[in-house]
Amino acid sequence: MSDILQKNLALLKTHQPHIFEKLNLYILGKYKPLENSIDRILLANCDDIIINLLVVSKNGQFAICDNEDPIGQAYEWIDKYIDPSNKANIVFGMGFAYHLEVLLTSFKNKKVIIIEPNIELFYQIFRVRNMELIIKKSEIFLDEKLNVILHRINSLFWDTEKGGIQCQPFEVYAEIFTSFWDELRSKFIKQAENFNVDISTRRFLSDLWIHNYIKNSKKLFDASNAYGLTGRFKEIPGILVSAGPSLSKNIHLLKGLKDKAVIMAAGEAARILDDNNIHPHFMVGIDALEGEADMHKKIKSTEIYFIYSNQVATGSVQFYTGSKFFMNYSADSYTNDFMKFAGIHSGMFLSGPSVANTCFDILLKMGCNPIILIGQDLAYTSGSSYAGEEQGSQLKNSKDFEKDGYILKKDINGNDIYTILPFIAMKNWFEGYFERVKSKVDIFNATEGGLNIEFAENVRLKELLDEKDFKSFEIEGLIKKVYDECHFTDEINLKLDVYKKNLLGEVEKLESQTNELMKISDMIKKDIYHPNRDKKAFDKMIGRINNIFDNVINSPIYDILLKNLIEIEFYLIKLEVERGSSQTANYNELKGLYIDAISKQHRILADKLGKLKELLMC
Repeated sequence: MSDILQKNLALLKTHQPHIFEKLNLYILGKYKPLENSIDRILLANCDDIIINLLVVSKNGQFAICDNEDPIGQAYEWIDKYIDPSNKANIVFGMGFAYHLEVLLTSFKNKKVIIIEPNIELFYQIFRVRNMELIIKKSEIFLDEKLNVILHRINSLFWDTEKGGIQCQPFEVYAEIFTSFWDELRSKFIKQAENFNVDISTRRFLSDLWIHNYIKNSKKLFDASNAYGLTGRFKEIPGILVSAGPSLSKNIHLLKGLKDKAVIMAAGEAARILDDNNIHPHFMVGIDALEGEADMHKKIKSTEIYFIYSNQVATGSVQFYTGSKFFMNYSADSYTNDFMKFAGIHSGMFLSGPSVANTCFDILLKMGCNPIILIGQDLAYTSGSSYAGEEQGSQLKNSKDFEKDGYILKKDINGNDIYTILPFIAMKNWFEGYFERVKSKVDIFNATEGGLNIEFAENVRLKELLDEKDFKSFEIEGLIKKVYDECHFTDEINLKLDVYKKNLLGEVEKLESQTNELMKISDMIKKDIYHPNRDKKAFDKMIGRINNIFDNVINSPIYDILLKNLIEIEFYLIKLEVERGSSQTANYNELKGLYIDAISKQHRILADKLGKLKELLMC
């Protein structure tokens, strides 16, 4: 074993032990690589010094770096691609690491994550080049599954110390590992888009969600447990009906299908079907805004089973008089925690950017196969929002589409179509889920318009129905059987009262602690604690502030109630303090920043705890 490799291995063992273990197992012949697209790796020598590697793969032959001037190539890469304002750089490809050394030495405060897809290439590089700086100053992912890498990237979005995030390949790696890079880049973009939508939605709706969770839980006694539906409809076709403009093309085909497929209406689609005298088996509601309740009030039929999460508008649960199924929803930690407390088994259904995303998860867990999407435009087909609207009604008042938030894409036929970021987030969610389950279920997109959804086969509904020749099932009777078997009892309210009383006690504990924050803020304002006079006392005071916030985060009510209410606002306050702190080290200038941050955090906490107390006492 070469001296260089021994030194690199020793450094890995100290600084990145998980990479050391993987590489050591590979050297011993006990590790099976995930990525094996490289055919050969040849060493390029000059005067007995290894100056380059030649990689032979199915995509061709590639030199890892420039033979003549690898340092110059590294600086050119930095100048061409790296944005100095970003604080986190994800680099696809280690190569001979000249570009990484320049990156790490030029921008010492950057977080650098290296994705090295091929362990044999990694090993050959580590045999011939000293990687001390890379090992000590970066985070390496070696021959790792894509979902593990994406999970780590997702955590960076929430890390205020990292700021902007850039994902960039060392160019030759994008050529050698084209498929891997294309998939990583695509999913990174989707993650960023979804994160932006998630932040906007949570800031706007988090208070209302918590209100609805607590209020709607009082109506559980009137519903059945939707988890009882899982696995009860195996190999029965499922049709997911959304309200997109293209629904008008094939809505009439649903009238003869009620005994041949489980028909599930997402959100507004239930009203559109009801207006056309079509009664699906299920309608699904999760929207917290009272506009959802207004829509459900307009449903004339009481034959439809209403599947809802406690997130839905309280009026929807209160005023719809048909039979209801409650679904335990992954976004609703409050009700899920109560179910565990009450000893009720109720597995999760997935949340997503749209109720249609959740509908797919329900149909899949019910066992439906195939699952057919209709009305899932995810765009303004003919310039409209919903089926039955006048063409162009959504876009007719817009003069500057980009300024108004519209995004130009191609539809399934290659024509220009406008969409928006929330629709793209819905599409991203579908594609991620479809990719995971495509081997288990046949997925058809019979929307006949709008954006293409990968991993779903585009078909015309009429042709699909003719081809498949669906047989009849006793679907109505099966649903009724599950409904009767899984209905909650009145005892659930007694357990709910005990549960809420326990949470109320935790809220009151936090109230007494958070009131201490303003006393500390007042002491900072009056310079009772000053780092230049008594550093020890000042540090103790800062420690007490941190202790209070640790108690909030570690409280039993944080994950189930407080997190949705304060996480984003506290994240933004932290970001503001860090930006200010980076601009000055003068305590007198920082003091106002600290006082303002503590006051904002106290005001937010006091307000949210007060509202929770009021809701739990009802």
